[in-house]
Formats: sequence, C-alpha cells, structure tokens
Amino acid sequence: MILWKKAKVVFRRLKTLICQDIAFLAPWPLRTYLHRARGVKVGKNVFIGNLVVLDNGHSEYITIEDNVQISPGAKIVAHDSSFRNVSGGALPTYIGPVTVKRNAYIGTGAIILPGVTIGESAIVGAGAVVVSDVPPKTIVAGVPAKIVGTFEEKAEKFLSKSGLFLWKYYETPRKLEKDEILETKKKLSL
Repeated sequence: MILWKKAKVVFRRLKTLICQDIAFLAPWPLRTYLHRARGVKVGKNVFIGNLVVLDNGHSEYITIEDNVQISPGAKIVAHDSSFRNVSGGALPTYIGPVTVKRNAYIGTGAIILPGVTIGESAIVGAGAVVVSDVPPKTIVAGVPAKIVGTFEEKAEKFLSKSGLFLWKYYETPRKLEKDEILETKKKLSL
C-alpha cells in the first residue's frame, strides 16, 4: 500500500514536470491547457507567457483567476524547501498557496514567492520579487517588491504620456485624441 502511494506521487510529479517543460515554450493557448493539466487552477481569458515557471513540485497550490496576464519569464513558487535542506530534514518543506486575483498583471521576470496573494487589478513590475500580499489596484516593483503607486495614479500618468499608443490590436500605433483620453478617464472614473 505504501509503495502504491509513493508510485502515485512519482507519476504525478513526472506528469507535472513534463507538462511544465512543454508549456515553457509551447504556443500560448496550449500553455494554459498544459498548466491546467498539471493542477494549476486557471480561470478564463488568462495569458501565460513563454518561459513562465509555475512551481514544478506543487503546482496544485497555485490559483490564477480570470483575465490575468503573466508576462514571459515570470515565476510563481508555492513551496520553500530551504529550511528543510539546511536543517538536514529536521524542518518540513513550507507550502504556501499562491493566488493571482482577477485582472492582475505580472511583469516579465517577476518572482512570486509562497503564500502570496496578488490582489484584483494589481500590477507587479518587471523583475519584482514579491514576498508579501499585494493589495488590489496597487502597483509593486523592486526587490523585495514595494508599493510604488495605485492603479488610478499611474493610469492618469500613463494617459498623459506623449508617445504612441496601440488603441486596438488591429490599428497602427498613434497618438490618442483628447476625446479618447477623456472617454477612457471617464470609464476608469479618474
């Protein structure tokens, strides 16, 4: 009986590793499917970039809600075995579920550590290392990640930039007209 339980764990881990390795470079729609097959809870309309790592050992402790975007090279880790290793096995492996709430954005190369919740409509900057919960509608950046502003503050600043914008994916980048900026601010209640 114990041998059967160990075999089930080995097969689950093997399936997880194979799906993770394929998802690492697979085309976008396939990546989402492969991560679901590994046990990651993935909502609707989720984009997972290439080179993304979702915990190899404990992917079932990761929840990604609807409309989330995870940029290329990001990592989400749901376990920490450092103390177990350093203590020679005297301490257990820590497993902390990770949740990425609706409409959140995780930048390129960001690392989310165990036990963290990324709040609804929050933004994690590129390369940030997130060690604690991110409140809804806030923007975090840095190592360790710290709050650098709110969505509303940064959206106002973003809309005032003088560069080009890609308003709809099928349009050529252009400057936004004043009425488009006002309409967008109204939609966002800025």
